[in-house]
Amino acid sequence: MRQPDRLAPALRQPGYLVSRWLLQAWLFTSLTAIIASPLGATAMSGAMRWPTSFGSFAVLLAIMLMFSPLIARLDRGRVRRLGGTQIADPHSPTELRGLRRVAFRLREPATWREVAYVAVVLPIGWAAAAAHIAAVWAIFMVFAVPQYWMNGDAAWVDNASGVVLGFLAAIVTIPAMGYVLGLLALLQAALARALLAPRGPELRHQIERLTASRTSLVRSFEGDLRRIERDLHDGVQQKLVTLTIALGSAELDAADLAREGLDVGRLHGHLSRAHDLAEAALEDLRSTVRAIHPRVLADHGLTAAVHELTSRMPVPVVLASTVEDRFDPEIELCAYFVVSEALTNVARHSQAGRARVVLARDGELLTVRVHDDGLGGADFGSGASSGAGSGTGLVGLRERAEAAGGSLTVASPPGGPTTVGLLLPARARAAAPDAESRTAEQRTAEPRTAQPPSAPQNVTETV
Repeated sequence: MRQPDRLAPALRQPGYLVSRWLLQAWLFTSLTAIIASPLGATAMSGAMRWPTSFGSFAVLLAIMLMFSPLIARLDRGRVRRLGGTQIADPHSPTELRGLRRVAFRLREPATWREVAYVAVVLPIGWAAAAAHIAAVWAIFMVFAVPQYWMNGDAAWVDNASGVVLGFLAAIVTIPAMGYVLGLLALLQAALARALLAPRGPELRHQIERLTASRTSLVRSFEGDLRRIERDLHDGVQQKLVTLTIALGSAELDAADLAREGLDVGRLHGHLSRAHDLAEAALEDLRSTVRAIHPRVLADHGLTAAVHELTSRMPVPVVLASTVEDRFDPEIELCAYFVVSEALTNVARHSQAGRARVVLARDGELLTVRVHDDGLGGADFGSGASSGAGSGTGLVGLRERAEAAGGSLTVASPPGGPTTVGLLLPARARAAAPDAESRTAEQRTAEPRTAQPPSAPQNVTETV
């Protein structure tokens, strides 16, 4: 029989007393008893020095406030030993120090729940200490009684009935204390989850803080990508352009030398190959720059960027767009990369004959749909359609969409068709530069990347 992964179901099974959960309960309650005994003694000693009821209460409260943060932090972590997950810290992060930090913490409800928790846990600790003492006594009796009996000790032999009853009580006490310790551990864990875990407003605050942190990280990452794109475009790409021009000039010089009768055939061949390699490296770099952060997206908007993307696809793609506004850069970039990844999957894996991209704004939502008539079988666990191997493309798209405050869905039954749907908040840009205030007609009229003769003509519908 499989061993339970939590203390609660283990207590209900016959093998609890020989399982690891008895040891976990013993260790858990032992630490509680070690903490509660001196803390309770300190509190009682302080209260006795202040005989008035108000003074005793003030001393007890001061001791609780002093030790409750440490005890609560410890217990939030160690409840994992009994099964389940660690309890999250309900306190708000703060950079305050000294008395200002103390005042800030005293205004938090979580602080006073920790005080209440410690006040309730003290009796549990004392009960755990008593249970441990009873267990030690029972173990001593089980081993000591037979020894004294066999040695003929008069105090034991003359009171045979009492010794037998004590021996039987000790035998019963040992397993009983094992269950008592388990129940005390469960009771303390339940109190910890009830009093130390974040409540509704605290959970909402933590969610807002985590969401803001994730958004900040995403924006920082996108900023780094834009910086890399700018450095490649303005640095390495310009040097490659200069190199190709220099190689072209060298080829012209070699041709002039050849006309003068010099044998420069080998030199001309090397220069020609070097020029072709530089051109290929330049084209690869341009493709990399477009993949990192497409310049047309920043300059002309989402519709123009997707139109430029579809024009390079080997599969016929129809773009239907009613989007004329400019959105927050994070929203535009998320929508662009969803379309890019979806079309990449269409070209590489779906064996589709055609695809369709729809961009539309519906009130406060930006809707993006990519539809193809391919094999289907795509899901969040694979980056491609069935038969294409595993990947993480769609998983990354879903995470990107969630980071931007949106959602991504994929409908792709085996045999097709496949539809990737994206919903994003239509957040407007904070400030739109002049170059970004063009109309949709002007954007779609921008020069497009030249297509090879075999590339299909993809069109943009006016909806």
